[in-house]
Amino acid sequence: MPAILAVIALLLLALPSRADEARVRIPAACRELADRAGLPLTLTHEEATRAIAYIRVMISEDPAVARCRLALRD
Repeated sequence: MPAILAVIALLLLALPSRADEARVRIPAACRELADRAGLPLTLTHEEATRAIAYIRVMISEDPAVARCRLALRD
């Protein structure tokens, strides 16, 4: 549950995207978290940067968060 709230917080903090901005695809290992929060499969570069920073500092026992962190290390 804390992971879901964290991803929702990311969504609320994200700036509105512009149509001409390049989009970044969410890694497959992070899609479960994105699905829980209702995020699209692509984010703007700025949204992705914020999401990565937030995922790295999250304190959670959720296995989906652990998988996402591992995917972001690469």
